[in-house]
Amino acid sequence: MRDNDAMRDITKDTRLCISLSARPTNIGTRFHNYLYEKLDLDFVYKAFSATDIRDAIAGVRGLSIRGCSVSMPWKEDVIALVDEMAPSANAISSVNTIVNDDGRLTAYNTDFIALQATEQFALYTGVRPTPEQVAEASAYSRA
Repeated sequence: MRDNDAMRDITKDTRLCISLSARPTNIGTRFHNYLYEKLDLDFVYKAFSATDIRDAIAGVRGLSIRGCSVSMPWKEDVIALVDEMAPSANAISSVNTIVNDDGRLTAYNTDFIALQATEQFALYTGVRPTPEQVAEASAYSRA
């Protein structure tokens, strides 16, 4: 952890996580790095703009990058480039997260996982989202 005036130490053991986006912003970078610090994880997150998604995914594998977020326009293109599709990505044929376990790339859709969790919460509590909210969340998970 760090105090307000100190920079976090990045060492040879720090794991890199990345975002692959057509138009990267600092929002995800700030969010992920804040959470890594709060959770005391030795990770650092950096956004990248890739022009060749095949080369970018090969880099994830070859450089042992721990994982990556995937934004449009590559959420469907990366399907052919990973080793395994988790049920969440398979369910809607869309990927927004890739995890690298020793060179084996597994694709997920965390938006779909969140939607499923919302449905489970609704069953448990009786608080249900409106059909419009569900439709919007479903569309967002493919965006």
